[in-house]
Amino acid sequence: MARNAIISAVSNFSTAYNLIVINVVHVVVQNQYCGGDKCKDEVALASTSCLVGAILGQLTFGYIGDCLGRSPALQLTMAFSILGAALSAVAIPISDEPSSIFYFLSITRFFLGLGVGGVYPLSATIAAESSNSKSRGRTSALVFSMQGVASLTVPLVALLLLRIFNDPKQGSAGDDMGWAWRFALGLGALPGILLLPFKISTSRSPQPTQALASQDAADESSELESPLSAADPERVTLFQALCMREYWGKLIGTAGTWFLFDITFYGNSLFQPTVLHKVFNVKDGNPVDGPTLQTNICLQMSVIALIGLPGYYMSVWLMDIAGPRRIQLQGFLFMAIAFGALGIWQDQLADIPDLMLILYGLTFFFSNFGPNSTTFMLPAETFPAHIRTTLNGFSAASGKVGAVVGSSAFKPLATLSLTATMIVCAVISLVGFVVTYFFVEDRRGLAMEGDEDARSTSEADESLKP
Repeated sequence: MARNAIISAVSNFSTAYNLIVINVVHVVVQNQYCGGDKCKDEVALASTSCLVGAILGQLTFGYIGDCLGRSPALQLTMAFSILGAALSAVAIPISDEPSSIFYFLSITRFFLGLGVGGVYPLSATIAAESSNSKSRGRTSALVFSMQGVASLTVPLVALLLLRIFNDPKQGSAGDDMGWAWRFALGLGALPGILLLPFKISTSRSPQPTQALASQDAADESSELESPLSAADPERVTLFQALCMREYWGKLIGTAGTWFLFDITFYGNSLFQPTVLHKVFNVKDGNPVDGPTLQTNICLQMSVIALIGLPGYYMSVWLMDIAGPRRIQLQGFLFMAIAFGALGIWQDQLADIPDLMLILYGLTFFFSNFGPNSTTFMLPAETFPAHIRTTLNGFSAASGKVGAVVGSSAFKPLATLSLTATMIVCAVISLVGFVVTYFFVEDRRGLAMEGDEDARSTSEADESLKP
């Protein structure tokens, strides 16, 4: 149903915007409150708190989605996103040290992480359940592509705000209100606020538990979004779901590949400034709003986002033709080739910055036209309705654990060699290719696991008419 897809798409835009905007804000706040890049530990804490919140949100709201229903669970995630984004915008130092503003951000970003983490399993499931088997891949990929739109929106919005309110002076701390970065963070609450009046249509969504599956059609419509009684023996916890042996191989395919991909994706993101500094020959400093591409991190992020954005729409076009399994396979393969080329020929490419930029951009292109899109949708079509968002949340949380591994393990590696980091990304991508080959099913044109695909989308839409 179109309305469900739109709600899921806006939710995904909100998630990506709130996760990415901090990359620009951190640089501005560091300059203002730390006098430059002098509070790395505090910045790392703020980043990690959001990832921890996202992991807990994915596990928690995935389970809530199966118990209470998709719509109330999604509304709860949006409430946390609104709260976290709004409170982040009013951050102040909580001690005499100006850098303690990052402790304030760490707390608010944790609550924000709960919300944005919960969106992953819920929006993917809602998009898949609102489509028939022939258009499920395209709908899910289109919903997820809004993260690419947000990736481009963030640097453009940040640049506009910095031009309107001016970039706070280095070391100005409390003497400058920092309206630019505050508005940038606060705008993250807007998508959630816009979604508050809308609820997911549930006429075609499966029952949240097996216990409700035997009810007749009339009861189904009214009971779908109702909480189950505490005594319901059919409620399945995350631990119980993980103990079901018949799903272990499928979990390796969904959670395992998501874990591997996010190691490279977040690890690679960590090195984006390093690569961009080489490409644009920037020697020192934190360029934010300079007059040229070489001294403007917002424009640099926009270039990378523009290279990666078409990858999302290649996925939209081919998802129902090639299927997520094949798209994930080729994505991992070409990521490995691009990372390998950057690692093996890094010294030679340093003399050809344009080619280095293209190769670096291709790692994002094949991430988006590959596992970045497919890992989002695979759990929804792989697991049955009564544990769908629960195991979707577990798979997404596995990805965020990979993000933590990538961000932490690659940091010391980066001090040794950019070549080594790119080679490691290439090897992990090849492992992702192998795991996908053996553990991911091709479900093109088939009903989702445990569902009857008896009604087409048009029939589902017809049922909504008065």
